[in-house]
Amino acid sequence: MKTKTKPNILGPVLVCLLALVLLAGLALLLVLLMHPAPTAALSQPVQYAIELDEGWENWFLTGTPTEEQLQQYLDGTLAEAGVRGADTLLLTARAGGGLLFHTKDKTLAPVEAVTANDRLFHKFDPIEYLIKQANAAGIQLALLATDETGNPLTSASAGLLAGAVRQMAERYQLAVFAPEAEPVQPGVTAYTDGTRRLLRADGAPAVLAALLRGQKELGVVLGGLTALQMDDTNAAVFAQFAAGDRAADTAEPLLAQPVPQTVGISYPADDAVLYTDTVFVMGTSDPNQALTVNGQTVERYGSRGVWGLELPVSSGVNTITAVQGGESASISFNRRAFGGGGGGSSGGSDGSVAAPWGKKLRINTTLASVLSQPGNSDSIMMTAYEGAVAEVAQSLPIRYNGKNSFAYQLQSGDFVLAKDCELIDAPDAAFTGVTVQELDNGDEILRFEGSGTPLYYHSWEGNVLTLSFYSASFTGQWPASTGMVQSFEQGEVNTGFSVTMTFAENAPLWGYYVDYIDGTSQIYLKRTPRRDASDKPLTGVSVLLDPGHGDTDAGAMGAAGVTAPQEKDVNLALGIAAKARLEQLGASVTMTRDTDVFYTLGERVEMLNGQKPDFFIALHHNSAALTTDLTNRGGIEAYWFYTEGRPLAERLVERIGTAAERRQRGVYYDYYYVTRSNICPAVLLETGFVTDPVEYEKVADETMIWVEAGSIAQAVLDCVPG
Repeated sequence: MKTKTKPNILGPVLVCLLALVLLAGLALLLVLLMHPAPTAALSQPVQYAIELDEGWENWFLTGTPTEEQLQQYLDGTLAEAGVRGADTLLLTARAGGGLLFHTKDKTLAPVEAVTANDRLFHKFDPIEYLIKQANAAGIQLALLATDETGNPLTSASAGLLAGAVRQMAERYQLAVFAPEAEPVQPGVTAYTDGTRRLLRADGAPAVLAALLRGQKELGVVLGGLTALQMDDTNAAVFAQFAAGDRAADTAEPLLAQPVPQTVGISYPADDAVLYTDTVFVMGTSDPNQALTVNGQTVERYGSRGVWGLELPVSSGVNTITAVQGGESASISFNRRAFGGGGGGSSGGSDGSVAAPWGKKLRINTTLASVLSQPGNSDSIMMTAYEGAVAEVAQSLPIRYNGKNSFAYQLQSGDFVLAKDCELIDAPDAAFTGVTVQELDNGDEILRFEGSGTPLYYHSWEGNVLTLSFYSASFTGQWPASTGMVQSFEQGEVNTGFSVTMTFAENAPLWGYYVDYIDGTSQIYLKRTPRRDASDKPLTGVSVLLDPGHGDTDAGAMGAAGVTAPQEKDVNLALGIAAKARLEQLGASVTMTRDTDVFYTLGERVEMLNGQKPDFFIALHHNSAALTTDLTNRGGIEAYWFYTEGRPLAERLVERIGTAAERRQRGVYYDYYYVTRSNICPAVLLETGFVTDPVEYEKVADETMIWVEAGSIAQAVLDCVPG
């Protein structure tokens, strides 16, 4: 009987399994050969980088996207980066409190949501795809150093890269950046990969642009992609500021004279006479050596050697000696008791005379104050411009600057001082009609037919402007409407008439000015400017900058003395830099002076009223009485007269104060000559105190001037409606 032998099937099964494994291995090898890991080493300098931040990476965790959706998302990422001018993308590889890509079976793999559509012989690699598409678009990819929980590492600990991130860097040959342990300055971080440096200061384009000037080797991180998608204003402003700044090291310096770094005393002057019990002594020194003044060690808070020290003052001769190393400087001054001002009247008259009732006066200065109280300069009711004519109701004798004078009361009940006008014989103004001229920029001019240059008052609330003309008549017809004015309504005032203009919603009023030309009057109506839709948002916006002082009028002496930049110098330097920054945003900019010349306040106001810009900024630097310790007592402030200037004043203080890290002292109402215009927002800016040694070093620093200039441009942009 034969015994049946069971067939041995284990061998064939093993052979089949082995064949399958070999086939799978060959297929996988074929896939790897067909899809080698791309190389993304940085071959070009990094100028503008964008971080693919956690918000960007969290998209991968929201569901199970298909491969096509993943590709569309990554393509969209590159398109967004390209629109913002980025040449490099920084991948952090973090998401949801961990890493977006991790180690799985000793192989780098994305999280499960990314691999939901993977198949046996097809593994979609988002990093490989991103690198490939980025290379085609001329964009580089790099990594930001993170630990195993996805938190950023500093350059000092970048060697502790998480395993997955380290594998990513090795597999794709990615450069790894990490922030330096110490910031470049408060609010500014530097990233480095050992050879390259990138600066980052989200929300501070003026600071970044200033630091970048002439630094061709530096790059910039514009911010995180998700934040830029919500608001890329700062990145756009920076891009405009940085345009051309890479070659800025060939430009002329803003300040011709440097701050001396030798021991010296700038204040008080030798042989000066003082009347105070204390004095704030200021001077220069080598910042790297100890300094003593009258045996007292001086603590210095800046970096360029400018110092200040409060000292008591004795009666008679006082000597101050500053010593540093083997060098010294000495001055002597005399302290005298204050003898008083004599107490008596200087007598005499300023030549003015009483005017009979009904006499006419004409303003003969650039501008004059119309006062509710003749002896109170703070009681300004209106500004009267040169040529304005009004009728006198009565004359009040007053004392002005120690002399006998008169204040003339007008039909309105207010007063004009005799010093600001001349008495004339003239008929009342008489107008028989009005013509309308629309200018190319949308502004309008209403020209009165007839003759006369009457004094006027204004009331401006929202979209309604009322002008009241005294000692004047209007017997013609107002137009039904214009391009700007929706309706006109005539009224009556004592001895005159008023006109109320309601403006169209699509053409709101920005400013106005009453011109007196060829014996008659015209009303200039300025249309509200708008941001341009291009990458230069201030295109079509005009700005007049007024650097204060000039020539023999040096303004305030800085803490470093007369051989270093004084107020007139830093005013002009800031004006030149602000002009450049505003023009980079598209604005049309003029300056009252662009060299070391002097113009009177009247001439500056005439430039303002003649040019009729959209914004006017008078640039100044502050000072204080040198009788107390002024160290670290500085700050920025701005002044406005008409309420239309207040928003600009507020934005200037906030923007410069934040970017320059300067104390924001506030904005104030005051009747500075150059701010008294209704044609546009007009402010006087006090950027910092030159009598504060610490602040003087900052306002006289080239980089800081560019920070301030960029902040001025941003403040103007903030005030232009969208």
